[in-house]
Amino acid sequence: MGKGKKSVKDHVDTVVEQLPDAAELRELKDQLIERLPDRSEWLALRDDLIERLPDKNELLDLRDGLVDKLPNEVSDKLPIQKRQRFVGLRKFAFVGLLTAGVAGIAAFVKAKMADDQTYTASTYTTPGQPTAGTTYPTTPTGPTGATGTTAPPTI
Repeated sequence: MGKGKKSVKDHVDTVVEQLPDAAELRELKDQLIERLPDRSEWLALRDDLIERLPDKNELLDLRDGLVDKLPNEVSDKLPIQKRQRFVGLRKFAFVGLLTAGVAGIAAFVKAKMADDQTYTASTYTTPGQPTAGTTYPTTPTGPTGATGTTAPPTI
């Protein structure tokens, strides 16, 4: 064997020599039992510790905030997934678009199936156009000039 290396047998002997005897073990056990708090104190300590801890939602928010701050190449390697943002809003928008589409189709079908037409042409005439009851003379009323144009009437 090499110089300075202990064999397993030497190591076991030193460990066994360091072990206390049975009387010392019983005495240490009794001292430990005396120092331990009783059950009511344990429960009070546990309750105090639980009150100091943040709840699960706070811990998840803290974790998500830290994951969001990480670069994408690092966060992709983590076993947790990034929280999907705006998932509820996307679902709500999809339902709204679907409802609008169905309502549009229903209105179109109802309009097609109606006996009376829902659209009537406008009867509005723009100013400057003659109405059906008004007639204008087609022959010139004033003196005609050399060029064949009608001169405006003089007053």
